[in-house]
Amino acid sequence: MEVIYLFALIWILINSYTLYHVLLKKNREEDRDEIRRELLEMCHMVSPSGVAKAMFFLYAAMLILDLIGFYLTYTYAYTAESHFYLRILLFIAFVLVFIVEQIMSLRQTIKISAAIQAPNIKDDVLKRFIRMSDRDMDFINTISSVAKFVASLQLVLYTILATAH
Repeated sequence: MEVIYLFALIWILINSYTLYHVLLKKNREEDRDEIRRELLEMCHMVSPSGVAKAMFFLYAAMLILDLIGFYLTYTYAYTAESHFYLRILLFIAFVLVFIVEQIMSLRQTIKISAAIQAPNIKDDVLKRFIRMSDRDMDFINTISSVAKFVASLQLVLYTILATAH
């Protein structure tokens, strides 16, 4: 059970940072410029295909972490309750938003990795591409971040705090 407690704490910390980053950071254009600069610097040091593989690895790692988190939240926060039908509908909505966000993120990851693998990509082309693809993701990222944070908060409440009594 301690492993689940540790996972719940790590997951809520990650989701808290994500929620902070999505909701409260006001310098979105500066973030996009920083991401673009870092991608170009990485492509100069490591091959673009290596950067693309690293992007897919990080995407898959976060996907697995979130899937485990949603599974544990369902297992410990929803099946333990006797009257959970309305809450289960909320959980299903969280999962659907998460799935939509993951599909869009995968599409964005594929496009950006293809763009950085293009030979002699120009800085302004990559800047424009990241700005266009991020603009499409802003709304769904906000909703998904809130959903993941609420799910991770429920996991913490129903595992760590409920067993402390």
